This record gives sequence, C-alpha cells and structure tokens, in this order.
Amino acid sequence: MSLSLLPLPACEMAAVALRSLSVAGGRRFLLLCGRRQAARIQPLWYSARTLWVTSAVRSGDQKTPPPFPDVSHSDSAGEQSTSPPRYTDQGGEESEGYESEEQLQERILSAALTFVPEYGWSSEAIAEGAKSLDLSAAAAGMFENGGSELVLHFVALCNRNLTELLEQEHKLVQLGSAEKKPTAQFLRDAVEARLRMYIPYVGQWPQAMGILLLPHNIPSSLKLLTDMVDDIWHYANDQSTDVSWYTRRAVLAGIYNTTELVMMQDKSPDYEDTWTFLHSRISEAMTMGDSVKQVAATGEAVIQGLMGAAVTLKNLTGLNQRR
Repeated sequence: MSLSLLPLPACEMAAVALRSLSVAGGRRFLLLCGRRQAARIQPLWYSARTLWVTSAVRSGDQKTPPPFPDVSHSDSAGEQSTSPPRYTDQGGEESEGYESEEQLQERILSAALTFVPEYGWSSEAIAEGAKSLDLSAAAAGMFENGGSELVLHFVALCNRNLTELLEQEHKLVQLGSAEKKPTAQFLRDAVEARLRMYIPYVGQWPQAMGILLLPHNIPSSLKLLTDMVDDIWHYANDQSTDVSWYTRRAVLAGIYNTTELVMMQDKSPDYEDTWTFLHSRISEAMTMGDSVKQVAATGEAVIQGLMGAAVTLKNLTGLNQRR
C-alpha cells in the first residue's frame, strides 16, 4: 500500500510514535497483535516507518530508537484486555508488561506441545501453539529450525522436570520423611520417570528421535543426554572422582538409549516389558561395578545406543502406533 492511500495525519502520527520504537520491535508488535489487528496495523506501520526513515536521513539523526515495549492484547470489540505478564528482575523488583524474546519463544514452544499429536514435531504445531496464545501464526517464523527447536525444547523441559522431582525426593530424605533408596532402585526409578514423560507423545517419538539424530542436532542432543545422566548420578550421591565417574555416566546413558528404543516398540500394558528390560540392565550394570571390562565399554555403551537408534528408526516409523 502506498503512502498516498493512507490519511496523511495518521501517517505523521504513527511516524512520531515510531521515533520511540525500534524496527525489530515493530515485527514483535505485529506478532503479539491478534491476526485481525495485525492486518489493520501492518500497512500503517510500514508507511510510518518509511516516513521516519526519510525524516531521520534529512535531519541527520543517527540515533537508534529504544527497544519496543510489549503491548498487551485486546480484542476488536474493545472488551477488557488481558493483563500483561509480570516478571521479577535480577534485583528482585517486579516489572510489568515486559517479556523477553526468549520467554516468548518458551511460551510458544510449550503451547505447541499440545498440537504435536496432530501435527507432529513441526512448524505447523508451533504455528498452532502461537495461535492458541492469541498470537499471529507468523510467530512460527521466530524459529528457524522449526521441529528441531520444538523437540529440543521438550527434551530440556523433561530434564528440568526430572531434576525437580529428584530434588524433592532428596529433600524428603534429608528431612527424614522418606528412606534413601538403594542405588540400583534409585537409578531404575529415575530412568523410568524420565521415559514416562514421553508417553503422551509416544506415537510421534520415533520422528523426534530422528530429528535428534540429525547432524546439526547431535551436539545439543548429547549435551541434554549427558546433563540428564549427570543429574541422576548426582542425586544418587555418586562421589567418585576417578575414571569410574565417566564409566557410570556412559553406561547409564547407554542403558537409557536402549531402553528408549525398547519402549518405542513395546505393546505390553503400561510398558511392563520396557521396565523389565530396564530392571535387568541396571542390575547387570550394578553387578559389573567399575570393572576393567566395564571401563573398556564406556564409549561403546553410548555409541551403540545412538547407532541402534539410527538403524531402527526406519522400522519404528511403521510401528509407532500402539495397537
């Protein structure tokens, strides 16, 4: 739309307002607006931006506008708008109406998980998640890697949930409200709790595993895996400082990977066969201890898990629906 098609006073007023806003903020503003509001505002926004840039060049003003503040959404009927989110800054003071881009992305990805069973780990699920938050579907454009970012977000979220669960259990033991579990039982329960988080998405998890094994995702996938097993051993009160520190984590990572593959093909009630397999692998690992044989197999444990996932994913694609 050309400038001549817009009322001149409206353009000038918008241009004045634009002087206090950043160009990047404009894009963010359009994402935060509802779809109908964004359609109305976008032509005026770009026209005002053109006027602002022109006036800045003529006046020699080289200043960078301050960041664009968040705008809380209100519907077209002028009804009561949603209260802006509140956050606590590092100084402990509460601020109103500000949400960082990272926080916005977290909200969108978390909302997108609801749509994974229908759309898979995809940009479409992210777009639906954005719309469920009353944002424009264009918000999916914030995620360059689409499905990859959604899967990695979910795995990181599961890791955080597991850490919180283990921390709560640890506090109960410290308070004397619960007994400390034997190491083998603790490891079994922790791995089972973590894998159970996949159950709502088990039909789509083979796709997620394939995404995690893409070359550009492997560094992030491995970090999430190693962080998880490190947290489990930490709360298991592992105090080793020699090579066994690496051995135990590598073996547990291998057990986790292979049990995950078993789970994807398990048709037994409540995945009983998976937990039986996990019980056996943990018992074997505890029996072997930190023997020389196990030390030699540390790297192999992880590699076999990753390679096994890559080899069986093709078959899992046809078996990813529980019957």
